[in-house]
Amino acid sequence: MTKSPKSRETSSNPRVLWLIPTLSSRFGGPTTTATNGAVAERAEGLLTEVATTVGPDGPGDSKAALDRLEAAGVPTHAFPRRGSSASLESWGVSLAMSIWILRKVSTFDVVHLQYVWCLSSLLGCLAAKANGIPVVLTPHESLTAYDTEVASRSGSKKLLKKILRHLYLRTVDRIIFMSELEERDTDAGNRATVRIGHAVAERTFADDRESSDSSELPMKIGFIGRNIPKKGIDRLIRALACHPELGWHLLVAGPPGTDEFVTEQSELSKSLGVDDRVEWLGFVDDRTEFFRRCDILAMPSEYEGFGMVAAEAMSHGLPVVVPERTGVSEIVSEFGAGIVIADPSVPNLSAALLEFDEQREAWPTFSRNGLRAVDQRLTFRAYGSSLRGLYSTLI
Repeated sequence: MTKSPKSRETSSNPRVLWLIPTLSSRFGGPTTTATNGAVAERAEGLLTEVATTVGPDGPGDSKAALDRLEAAGVPTHAFPRRGSSASLESWGVSLAMSIWILRKVSTFDVVHLQYVWCLSSLLGCLAAKANGIPVVLTPHESLTAYDTEVASRSGSKKLLKKILRHLYLRTVDRIIFMSELEERDTDAGNRATVRIGHAVAERTFADDRESSDSSELPMKIGFIGRNIPKKGIDRLIRALACHPELGWHLLVAGPPGTDEFVTEQSELSKSLGVDDRVEWLGFVDDRTEFFRRCDILAMPSEYEGFGMVAAEAMSHGLPVVVPERTGVSEIVSEFGAGIVIADPSVPNLSAALLEFDEQREAWPTFSRNGLRAVDQRLTFRAYGSSLRGLYSTLI
């Protein structure tokens, strides 16, 4: 049973606490979207603050995100974890952060949870409701059937998720979905929900990509993603090998992977005879320069509630290839910003890449359509304004 809200004045710019277990680049798109969202809210005048965890030895892979927040004037509270394991990081396990949440949550007007399966969100949710404070949740596809049934590979993990899922659905005031796909694949019951696209672009982009109509150079395909099976880099390598006569090049960027993964994928590219056409870039600080090197961005994921890397590519005028079971495919299809395939099978990927290569005269049109889509749907201003409106209905 929650307490009645404390009697306190709320300014036209409410104080919002974002709880994020980690901002490490190793955890992919959600850490970027969380950083963008907090920056967008602050630019809109909301008094947004961020609480997160860092490793026992310092920020590490979180430093770039923390620097961005500081530069944007977002007060950030970074608490050390005792251990450096991936589980402790993804769950945001920090005694210091837990104590801080319990002490400070009552001073905020809204608590915005980022992620579901983490201690910071669980504790923040319970503490906020105990103080009569509205709670907003951005689950980043964690409540979808894909995450709870497919991505959870053990029975104990599925059971834990079902318990926590039930608690969140009974407790939070609003759930923010990134796409129609995520909303459709989440059985939220009668819980109030809203659909708000991510903050992707901070400004209106001009179409400054050079036309490639007359280019005779082999096509350059870009890929950004974590080194996990879901992302489908192996399928993309196999698709690359389907048309050796065209000499396509693949540029692979993303967080550092395990030696075993890189070795396995390198062996695959060697066995297919394309190792000289695959460039492993590791973590890329400057994505703008990466996108400029590419002709197209391929995102061959099994499932994405949104698909941040494809949206980022579009914001730089880069056409994309995405499967239907990605949230961003709705925008790609509506605006004609690339090619949407039924599923990320090797034949489908290969056919889409071949189609794109054969339509070089259409590349500038794909580019302009992607820029228009981002400008109309995924700007920082649109995101900040939508969240301001949502918070105002809850306070």
